[in-house]
Amino acid sequence: MNLELAPETAEYARELRRWSVEQLRPHARAADRAHAVSAAAIEAYRSRPFTGSPNAGSIRVPALEGTTDGTYVIATTVVEHGTYGDSIFGCLDQTGIGAKVVRLIGSPEQVERWGHTDGFTGFALTEPEAGSDAAGLRTSAVQDGDHWVLNGTKMFCSGGALSEYVVVFATVDRSLGYNGIRSFLVPADTPGFIVVKANEEKLGMRAMCTSLLAFDDVRVPDENCLGVPDSRPRAFGRALATLNTTRHQVASIAVGLAQAAIDEARPLLQAQKLSYTPARWARIQADLAAMDAALHNGRLLIRNAAQLLDRGLPFSREASIAKAAVPPLAERIIARILRILGPDGYSEELLFEKWHRDVKIIDIWEGTGQIQRRTISRSLMGSGAAAG
Repeated sequence: MNLELAPETAEYARELRRWSVEQLRPHARAADRAHAVSAAAIEAYRSRPFTGSPNAGSIRVPALEGTTDGTYVIATTVVEHGTYGDSIFGCLDQTGIGAKVVRLIGSPEQVERWGHTDGFTGFALTEPEAGSDAAGLRTSAVQDGDHWVLNGTKMFCSGGALSEYVVVFATVDRSLGYNGIRSFLVPADTPGFIVVKANEEKLGMRAMCTSLLAFDDVRVPDENCLGVPDSRPRAFGRALATLNTTRHQVASIAVGLAQAAIDEARPLLQAQKLSYTPARWARIQADLAAMDAALHNGRLLIRNAAQLLDRGLPFSREASIAKAAVPPLAERIIARILRILGPDGYSEELLFEKWHRDVKIIDIWEGTGQIQRRTISRSLMGSGAAAG
């Protein structure tokens, strides 16, 4: 397996990195303070050299069509180098995850009607009392003739306040666990759909729209329950596959931030070289080299999972390995850089402290590190270390 990027993809990555630094980074601090992206940042994002959403698996890079790299390898490359400018990249790229679920589990008619929108589409799974244990969700769905009535609360709903529609996960019978969960498409203008808080207060990724939503006797027709009737009891398991195909891409966000922190720290440290003792300077150089090498290994874990996925081979364990290992590594790297830089690392005049706050959530998003390690352990115990 060749883990090197095709020459065309490598050149594109360099161009994308320059674009993200020049076009997105200038808006980073303002977005963090405002907990929202500005019109100027959105306009800058529209100049991006690709179309679609890497997070929703709908990315298209005209310059790379026909190269040897597959769709998911290119998507992880876009995520890493787009984020290199700043995590605002991920805050601007929120379109499509609801539509991806529709395409994944919807009937042909549902996919044709709702699966290809260019607008924002939300994903409502997490609840105040149900995060990693999704089977414990309490939002209910009760059938009433040819309609369903939804009641409950969702939090940290990606794009919830901005979306044309939100895919809502609700249970028809809690005693059935996962088999009782159904997925419903709820348009934003549906009576009883309440945006309680457009964007929740967060430590990092503050500009990303994660909404608190309430559903008060929300009525949707049966045609909005995703999947054909016979497949609906299995729809939730298939919907979780949405996360399986993007976990390694989420890890790429962490790589982009950590690499930016390493690269931005170097000139600052070089300018301070005369203030360090020779032994201290040697330690700093050794630390930076170790960080860079560890991050390169993490990048290869991500690319391995992406290549397997592109080739149609089993990839879930490799995606979990990348998701479990890389975000904590990136957080340790940025934290170490903060300590080495001292006041510069913690100053809001620079972006290091912001990147440290932003990277912390990556270990939790789309399957926490603890859950990924449990998945890896089960794979090893069940199939052996050499299993594919």
